[in-house]
Amino acid sequence: MSNLVTFSIQMDDPSHLEKFNHDCSKDLQVNGTDIEKKCSQNVDFLLVIDLEGKVEILEFPVLLIDAKSLSLVDFFHRVWHDTAQPFKEVMQQFEAWLSQHNLWEKEKGSRLTRAAFVTCGNWDLKTKIPQQCEVSGIKLPPYFMEWINLKDVYLNFYGREARGMMSMMKQLEIPLLGCHHLGIDDSKNIARVLQRMLVDGAFMQLTAKRNPGSQKVEFLFENRIQHPSRQRR
Repeated sequence: MSNLVTFSIQMDDPSHLEKFNHDCSKDLQVNGTDIEKKCSQNVDFLLVIDLEGKVEILEFPVLLIDAKSLSLVDFFHRVWHDTAQPFKEVMQQFEAWLSQHNLWEKEKGSRLTRAAFVTCGNWDLKTKIPQQCEVSGIKLPPYFMEWINLKDVYLNFYGREARGMMSMMKQLEIPLLGCHHLGIDDSKNIARVLQRMLVDGAFMQLTAKRNPGSQKVEFLFENRIQHPSRQRR
């Protein structure tokens, strides 16, 4: 059995674009008058990521959100389709995309600069990325060593629990766009929750980081969402 993760590289295929609804910008617009209450962040950009695939990663979407204007800057998206690529090549493309936006320098081999990943839960970066790197025979990239779990920030900011994207959207009265569990759509919906929280004045600080030596993950919030069943959302 191949240990390759299959991703689409047919991003210029009109039928592919229509199927996966890549017009992200219109779905992530923010009224300028709505951002007056937002506070300053420690980073310039927030990278919303929501992976799909139980055994191996089948969809890898990342939305780049400007932390000041709250607008969508760009997105990176690879999905399973008719044309396959090794996960290693997808990571090389992703690193080139990060470098294009001056968020990471390969020569320095460091973590992200001016940016932080935002996830809906810890599964994506705590569990799935390390698993996929091991299967694909590559070292865990240093930029995946820390992240912001939006559910923990939500709990501490609003003082109420939401165990997943759908419950956060319901509590904030944000209508669902697209298809739940389609990675690019989930990423857009998570980004809309993020935008709303920023508009309300939430501060996005790191909630988890991995020790490079032991690979043990340290959770930085005392008050955080925990799932005994280890469900991802």
